[in-house]
Amino acid sequence: MGTIQCHRCEKVFNTFLDEERMRSGSFYDSGRAESFNQLCEECYRVVMDK
Repeated sequence: MGTIQCHRCEKVFNTFLDEERMRSGSFYDSGRAESFNQLCEECYRVVMDK
């Protein structure tokens, strides 16, 4: 089974069992002054709301 990790919160998700949606792209978190290329849905919402 495959796993995928959110680069912001560092949670690891099982690609077959977890229903968490992952977002790929180029995301900048101004609060942390960091860029990410892969985020879970929760982190994506936090970053995009800033």
